[in-house]
Amino acid sequence: MSSKIAELMEELDDRKRKYHEKLLSVDGEWTLLLRNLQVYDLVLDLSSLLIPEFYFASLSVALLFGFDLRDLEPLSLEFDWRFPDLEEWLRGVSVVIERVVPDYAVGLEDWLRANVKEEHLESILETGPRKGYYGRSRYGQAYYDPAAVREFLRNAVTLTLRKHAPLPQRRVALESASRALGIRWEVVGYLHDRMAMVVSAHTECFVLDYGLLNVSKLCRGVEHSGELGVVPYVGIDGVPREVEVLTLGDMQAGCILDTSLLNYCFLSPGEDIYVPDAPGVVAAVEEKLRRFRGRTMLTAPAFSNYVTGAEAADYRRCERTEVWGELTSIRNVVEAEVDATLRSLAPALDPFERRKYVSAVLQLLGHPGKRHRWGFRTFRLMEDPQLREWWVRYWVAQGLDKAILEDLYERVGVWLPAVLNRKVELGRRLRYERLGLPVG
Repeated sequence: MSSKIAELMEELDDRKRKYHEKLLSVDGEWTLLLRNLQVYDLVLDLSSLLIPEFYFASLSVALLFGFDLRDLEPLSLEFDWRFPDLEEWLRGVSVVIERVVPDYAVGLEDWLRANVKEEHLESILETGPRKGYYGRSRYGQAYYDPAAVREFLRNAVTLTLRKHAPLPQRRVALESASRALGIRWEVVGYLHDRMAMVVSAHTECFVLDYGLLNVSKLCRGVEHSGELGVVPYVGIDGVPREVEVLTLGDMQAGCILDTSLLNYCFLSPGEDIYVPDAPGVVAAVEEKLRRFRGRTMLTAPAFSNYVTGAEAADYRRCERTEVWGELTSIRNVVEAEVDATLRSLAPALDPFERRKYVSAVLQLLGHPGKRHRWGFRTFRLMEDPQLREWWVRYWVAQGLDKAILEDLYERVGVWLPAVLNRKVELGRRLRYERLGLPVG
């Protein structure tokens, strides 16, 4: 037994050395910087394609469900950076990246009044659902969602699209969560399709202030200004569809025959609802692109952040390496514990099938414990019965046995919360200490 432990410790030490060498050493940081230069043009091209898609698609969520823009992470999740001061630099801080709330992330009504033509404003405000906000909305004049439901609609659906998962996997992920949270599947599927329509139109149907020159195709069916264009997209059910739209606002939240849900759209006025050069539509995307481009070359120092000169020279003295090593050890222990549990719980499983269940448990550790929380905070906010139902539904759809999953959840549930809290604490403690922030 002691020799086996020694082998595991030696293997972990070797992995820590490689991790440090590739990422945290001076040579590793320099190599990453050179690679970043090689892909710089490609990254900027991709940002010009992807950032507008998710900005305009996220506006659909705001318009359809009455969310403030400050509550939608694709719209409010923005960062700025600065050089460290002397004390921070001596603690190993290479660059300080801070989250900021951009000027365009405002309340929905304020955003609408600044960007929508006055003659269409009241009809949109009256059509939208009355989303309640504690401390702001009047009693009896709004409705409130549980925190996990609100978080799911605000950000999780957008995340599913951003990850570009195959459609069957995307459907399973959304459907299992919506059932666990008690949300009508028709509403979730409709929200997905609306956003998929906006994303598809970016390249398949040129729209002024949204399309890309030399990239976006001219809309099929359009010969003259003012005619409807055809936008193709694939629905959550896997069926290819085509809809006729006139403007960007139509795609985002306008009522479309045989597509829209009643009370989750507004009647299209037959013209663009946005004011010319709408500041919260065009300028906001441009600002988001500028901020991203300004951070692109910070990738290398950001990845090797919180490492002093002495730590960069020797992985044994590097605290970040030790944190990574402990997180890796936690994962190894969880995998070994689940594997041992499965050997007694379902001894007939072959190693390949056992690994599927191990991966399922790792998801329970990963999704609620994400520090980069866009779309993942939903799982942190779920009550235990909701988390359990979502997890079992998701993996049953992947072909795993429901009885084994439920038994496994009961067993790992005894120790998993403590492991999850330790994982989250480790992930943020070093950053807080190096920046001189209170850890608690």
